Amino acid sequence: DVCSSDLRKHEHRAEVIVLESLRANALQSLQMEVQEGQLLYHSIIIHYENEVPVQIEDRLVNAALIPDYLKQDFSKITPNAYLMAQAPVTEGEHIVEAVLANTQECKWLKITKQEPCLLIRRRTWSNKHLISSARLTYPGSRYYLEGKFVQ
Repeated sequence: DVCSSDLRKHEHRAEVIVLESLRANALQSLQMEVQEGQLLYHSIIIHYENEVPVQIEDRLVNAALIPDYLKQDFSKITPNAYLMAQAPVTEGEHIVEAVLANTQECKWLKITKQEPCLLIRRRTWSNKHLISSARLTYPGSRYYLEGKFVQ
């Protein structure tokens, strides 16, 4: 789980920056396990907590499997909640990295170029079908990664 490093009041707001359809290029086709040129949906959403930007969600969705994705109001429902309702996750993959945000991401997150960020690359499958690939970027000063394992 990704947790805030300070007390969280959970006043969430989402700003939709991009909501579009596109044809998969070579990199996207590998990322989404589809043929080049296949229709994908793409969204970029900035999530705010108490009016502070806490996450950039840059997501690709398999349009053939989730045909109504672009019709959703992602200022009212998160893409994750919508996707879980449409295609419950049966398998997932997380890759965690420390990165520096690019110029646009720094503007969206209201951080300096020197602030490290936590990047989680998440892919989710439902019944052996790759549904979504997301690039989730968090300002490093506002989050930490915590895990608990029990044997």
